[in-house]
Amino acid sequence: MIKFDIPVHGDNRGWFKENFQKEKMLPLGFPESFFAEGKLQNNVSFSKKNVLRGLHAEPWDKYISVADGGRVLGTWVDLREGESFGHVYQTIIDASVGMYIPRGVANGFQVLSDTVSYSYLVNDYWALELKPKYAFVNYADPALDIKWENLDAAEVSEADKNHPLLKDVKPVTKEVLYGKSNAFSTEDWKFGL
Repeated sequence: MIKFDIPVHGDNRGWFKENFQKEKMLPLGFPESFFAEGKLQNNVSFSKKNVLRGLHAEPWDKYISVADGGRVLGTWVDLREGESFGHVYQTIIDASVGMYIPRGVANGFQVLSDTVSYSYLVNDYWALELKPKYAFVNYADPALDIKWENLDAAEVSEADKNHPLLKDVKPVTKEVLYGKSNAFSTEDWKFGL
């Protein structure tokens, strides 16, 4: 995972940020492998205060940012096979933060502001047939010891409430995430900042 500081330029009209520019991000450590397959899809979810989404690990890498004045508590759990399996990382994300999340790391967030527009730039196209490659873990698993804000007030989907505990999650293998060729770099497999 890589955390990026994004300059936000504001005045009495509001603010502007250059959310992502490949030429500037690569020298800062953004993996060039993100662009290897030539696929990009940008998604935005809109959520209200206390909404909690996650924890989902899809078979693609993500660049996450907040597209408005909102704030979230971003939370990630490594579900990839290896010694970092089950490791948790959390940070506050607002318009000034971008996060690179490698495939196989479960992504989730809780909304801290009144509303938020949460942006995901991903390097594959969503398709129903990829769903079997997803991994999930329960946001409330005591073994993860995740420090959510006011969990009792959280609004959570039924699907997210029913995700398995970490002890019941099968670690995601490199073959599932990258295919039999294992076309990944060592950098893609690291967890943490």
